[in-house]
Amino acid sequence: MLASYRWRRRLMWLTGTSAVAAGAVVVALQWPNTAPKEPPVSTIPLHIDYRPPKAVKLKLHDRAMALGVASKFIFTAVARKNIDRSWTLVAPEFRAGLTRRQWDTGNIPVVPYPVGQARWKLEYSDVEGVGFQMGLFPPKGVHQRPQVFLIGLHQLKSGTEGQWVVDSWQSAPIRSSQAAGGSGGGNVVEQASPQLSGGSKARESAAWLLLPVGLLSLIVVLPLGIGGVNWYRGRRAQAKAGV
Repeated sequence: MLASYRWRRRLMWLTGTSAVAAGAVVVALQWPNTAPKEPPVSTIPLHIDYRPPKAVKLKLHDRAMALGVASKFIFTAVARKNIDRSWTLVAPEFRAGLTRRQWDTGNIPVVPYPVGQARWKLEYSDVEGVGFQMGLFPPKGVHQRPQVFLIGLHQLKSGTEGQWVVDSWQSAPIRSSQAAGGSGGGNVVEQASPQLSGGSKARESAAWLLLPVGLLSLIVVLPLGIGGVNWYRGRRAQAKAGV
């Protein structure tokens, strides 16, 4: 190949081209980068210092007041009956962006439910407010499953002293069978509120229990009464006979 003039010429061109390419690569690698450097990403970890509100014991008076407001809210805003009466039952931030007229139309951020009865269970009580689990049951003839909701309330710091208002209302992630007192654990209707519908039914059930108790008591009282009457008559007969 070296004896051929043509091949020697080709080798010279290949050698020169390779040398130029190698030089260009070296220059590109060694040329300083003039682009502005990006600021280094901060590696400081973010610490979110969240502390849950301090739990407090709910007083009986406050519980009664809060449940009273919850009852009115459920049977107005939730049941979509006399919605205008629920305007003063909710916190200002709950109805933010709505006027009184818009609220009264029923297009409100409250999940509706055809309420027939309602029962409650205390969920939490802290310095910021209280929360209840509400088991709602439809009226007779309405084919809808019972459902559990979570309601939150707090006391207003200004205005009427001690006034409770609703600040949240949402569906609870609990099966309807539990709300209805099914066999599944964690029944949320362990307590019946005297402020809510369903208390009269509980009193009626207690009255029916008195009937079998009364019948059973007659088994003991009736023989004693008959024996007492017979003893009294015997004593009177002996007194008349001078015995």
